[in-house]
Amino acid sequence: MIRKWLVIVCLAVVHLSSSAVEKTALGGQRFADATPYGLFFNDYDPNFYTGFVPRVQEQERIKVHVARGNQLRVRMVLSDATVDNFLLDQVAKHDLYQEVIDRGVIQLTSNTAWEDYHARFESEGLREKAARKGSLSPEKWRALNAETIDALNPERLYRIQADFAKLAADWQALLAASQAADDLGAKLDLVNALFPRRIFVFDLDAGQEAALGELVVLAKAGDAAAFRSKALAFLNSVTDGIYDVEDGRIDYYEYTAIYPAGTYDKTTVHAGRVIPDITTPGIWFFQPRMHGTGMRGMVDYISAAGYYGLIPMFPYEYASGSAYNSIHNTGISNWIQGHALLPKEWGQYTRGSRNGKPFNRMSMTSRGPVSHGCTRLNNGHLAELRELLPSTSQQMEGVVNYRNISHCYDVFDRRGDGDVEIMGVQYYIAYRHTDARVAKEIWAQNNRKDFYEWLYAGEMNFGPIGQVTFDDACEAKFVKRKTLEGKHWQGLTLYEAPYQPETVQFYKINGVASLSDPGMNFNRELRRVGYGYQVDRKTLRLD
Repeated sequence: MIRKWLVIVCLAVVHLSSSAVEKTALGGQRFADATPYGLFFNDYDPNFYTGFVPRVQEQERIKVHVARGNQLRVRMVLSDATVDNFLLDQVAKHDLYQEVIDRGVIQLTSNTAWEDYHARFESEGLREKAARKGSLSPEKWRALNAETIDALNPERLYRIQADFAKLAADWQALLAASQAADDLGAKLDLVNALFPRRIFVFDLDAGQEAALGELVVLAKAGDAAAFRSKALAFLNSVTDGIYDVEDGRIDYYEYTAIYPAGTYDKTTVHAGRVIPDITTPGIWFFQPRMHGTGMRGMVDYISAAGYYGLIPMFPYEYASGSAYNSIHNTGISNWIQGHALLPKEWGQYTRGSRNGKPFNRMSMTSRGPVSHGCTRLNNGHLAELRELLPSTSQQMEGVVNYRNISHCYDVFDRRGDGDVEIMGVQYYIAYRHTDARVAKEIWAQNNRKDFYEWLYAGEMNFGPIGQVTFDDACEAKFVKRKTLEGKHWQGLTLYEAPYQPETVQFYKINGVASLSDPGMNFNRELRRVGYGYQVDRKTLRLD
């Protein structure tokens, strides 16, 4: 009893007890807004992605960010090869799906996402556009691909252009005026200022540190020509050469996707406010799963536990035993009929039902504290993330996962035009579940105002979409593997990315058990279509 009172006294110093933290959840209230979110289905079957995102085959061009606000942002610097092969990849993927269906290799179940996808493929004229490759100049072919990516993925594709001479001149002025940077953090601040909001370097090797020192000397000496030449070499070194400079200009396409994300089932207190706790902050890398049950040794590991959706997950931290922290799906599905938290209207939801009857189950991620330590995405968003990533496990190893400390936001200039914003997404669902993975209580009502008041804990000034602002918000900075509090910004606007509908088709493999090794290999292989990769037709039972 004495010990209990000591704990309460200590927490009273910050004016919040553990019971106050727990009371930020609303308990067993039912979600009031009946707008359907998530993925509706019947059984835990394999599934394939039925959307139109580009695939990037180079892991160094992919960055993943998790931050305050509970969203995961994927930023991809598209190579010319990625853009040039987009239409060809879309045709190849569609035709492979068509072949395994027409030849009876798979039987479609639960939903009609394939039919919707096929209709969109036809209405957009993707095959006809791909057939124009031989009649267009390389420039016009690339433009056609870029226009198609943009049309199929609104508010995700951005053309980033910069005058390198200006970048170098601005950086030279900064280095010339800078004091001696003795610690790594100060050096990284200088390095990342070379191409603001496009370089996120968190460490320097000995050669890069020496090159930075030489650049500081050149900057202070005022030798602009020598400085610019060495600055270009330095840019290539610290970014793995992903930013091409041609005729003095940087000009490329960038793809940004933002998904609602669930984090560890725990809140923390910052500045007197109760906020979701982001565990394992810092720099982490996608890694193959080497421990646990089932087939191991790959980044795109698929769990045999049905509640993981039979979708690849992406491990980034080995914990112990068979446990990893990973980016995975919702980790839970809900029986719809009679569910205490779900809107009653969802029990009659039939849109996209293959048999025309209401669905049995649905899955939706909690944009809040929910997990055992992993990062949870909606099932369809996880399937889309897999589509964005390289074809093979080996190519995915080393994708960088930047994880903020809990109170620091994802501050980013998505258009590359200097307009810095706080990243967010239009998704307003958060709940907790029992150890048996049954949703038990909601964190907030699922309307935008109530949800934001809970999620942002009074830090934001509420308004219509595009007009939510923050008086003060910090961003994170990364030094080696650690996350630190970075710059504070005043008056930033919240960018609320549209919620991306989840597009996956469920199926069974005729004559093959879904959880068998051949079934798992089939599931993985069907997701690997992309330029430079030869699909294994034997694994897909086509040869």
